[in-house]
Amino acid sequence: MNPSVPAACAELLTELRASSRRTQAEVARLAGTSQPAVARYESGAAVPSWPTLTRLVAAHGQLLVVGVTPAVDPHDTALVEQLLAMSPSDRLATLARFARLQDVAEVDT
Repeated sequence: MNPSVPAACAELLTELRASSRRTQAEVARLAGTSQPAVARYESGAAVPSWPTLTRLVAAHGQLLVVGVTPAVDPHDTALVEQLLAMSPSDRLATLARFARLQDVAEVDT
């Protein structure tokens, strides 16, 4: 398991409980679990199963939604940082050199 999963679950659950102003006992009752289990989840000592996590989120009147985001390539980030460090005229010159390389590559294919 990714080491950040327990921490992410703990952060999510503690933030939800703080915003809903419910006690751990109230959340446990609404989610059909025990108060000690809620405490373990909020501390990161345990990770709830998917069904339990959805019930815990629902206990706060929220809906759990999962999405996928493309990972950022560190190489792309480095290139962007290099380009942003250049002056606008240097960026244009770099773009012109790249365009010439593209033209050469298209002729060779």
